[in-house]
Amino acid sequence: MTIFPFSRDNIAGRSGPRYRAIADALRDAIKSGEAPPGTRLPPVRDLAFALGVTVGTVSRAYALAATRGEVSGEVGRGTYVRAPGGHERSDRGVGSASFLTLPEATDVAMKAAYAPPAGQTDIMGAAMSAILAELPGRAGPSPFNSYMHPGGGPAEREAAAAWLALGPFAPQADDVLICSGVQQAILTAILCTTEPGDTILTEALTYHAMVNQAGLMGRRVAPVDIDGEGLMPEALDRAARELNPAALFIVPTLQNPTSAIMSEARRREIAAIAERHGIAIIEDDIYGMLAGERPLPLAHFAPEQTWYTTSLAKTAGCGLRAGFLVPPRAMRERARAILHGQGQTVPPLMAELAARLMANGDAARICGNIIHEMRERHAMTERLLAGHAMKAHPASLYVWLELPHEWRAHAFVEAARRRGVAIAAGEDFMVGRMDRASRHVRLAIGQPQTRNELKRGLDTLAALLSDAHTGIAMPA
Repeated sequence: MTIFPFSRDNIAGRSGPRYRAIADALRDAIKSGEAPPGTRLPPVRDLAFALGVTVGTVSRAYALAATRGEVSGEVGRGTYVRAPGGHERSDRGVGSASFLTLPEATDVAMKAAYAPPAGQTDIMGAAMSAILAELPGRAGPSPFNSYMHPGGGPAEREAAAAWLALGPFAPQADDVLICSGVQQAILTAILCTTEPGDTILTEALTYHAMVNQAGLMGRRVAPVDIDGEGLMPEALDRAARELNPAALFIVPTLQNPTSAIMSEARRREIAAIAERHGIAIIEDDIYGMLAGERPLPLAHFAPEQTWYTTSLAKTAGCGLRAGFLVPPRAMRERARAILHGQGQTVPPLMAELAARLMANGDAARICGNIIHEMRERHAMTERLLAGHAMKAHPASLYVWLELPHEWRAHAFVEAARRRGVAIAAGEDFMVGRMDRASRHVRLAIGQPQTRNELKRGLDTLAALLSDAHTGIAMPA
């Protein structure tokens, strides 16, 4: 059923911009039952003509209704009213089962943002051997037959605090909670700062494991526009006024998937806006130490507002499963209790290994090796994909590639898969309008185990990029 729950008089009688008046009229129609769940809304052009407004105004109104969780739509099907409390689920996106499952025939995996081999086996193996050699002479319970204290013990937290310190940003050991990877740190922050039905703002292109986590817990996720250095302050302020969000999830350093690095001036603006609107900031700084001159985190500018999260996954090795959460001090014990309630801690032996690596300089050595290796891989990528539009930082683990106009992302991803190369489509990182990234793909150039493997993958992709005339590509 298609209805027109609008009239020119109704829209004209409302204050504020026209797009918001249309969205508010739709909200009223949904609440009154005039537009029940499943109702198909008018096509954008039809409604624009009926109300005497531009197509862009109606599109923006529908987009606002979508971020409020009131409607959903797909290209070719239309826009529909959603059931109250309903949350869309998708089997795509980073963190989903389909994203993480690589085809058996894959020759080159360039889909997951892994750090490249950089001496992890030798360096970590030596450290683990030393720990195992010490165990027989130790008093107390065996790490093979015990659990780690919720949030970690003193030695682990002290090593983490020293590792995270950056100039005036200097968390103390008591400020740090040890988590089983950054995902658990993010999950804990979401549970501490939001309730079911709350809205979490994030970059329009973002880490979709967080989006999946939020959806599983009944939280809504709404996009905020980005530019060349990440989240745009004016867009955040507007979304804060319109959507009344509880939290903001943000990756300000080496943003995934664009590699953008936010300036200090903008970080101060973002922190001030979040404080003014009472929005909790969940900061994912997992790539921060790869950035060379590492910027001060948002947590430094809004310490009572920010939940700082990171891990050793990208700077040492993801197999450690050592993540860190620095919550606002007033919320520390609540965070510890929620972390404990999840019943999942880092295995004591891995926590001790991570602490040793951070304390003795081995983690820093591996991180330096990763930075050097990624510079070489970026140089190779620029050479083999010369002439194609790409965004990347020399130390980032991925490249954001814009496709020629003949290609669409999922068609290119499928064509690459058939040739044995696994990559990620731009839509997998989008929140809201999928068409914004329909001509982009992310190449995880850190994942191949050798440079020769990376070269095979890049050669295959370069051939595909020049093969639009073969008919594999979808029409623009």
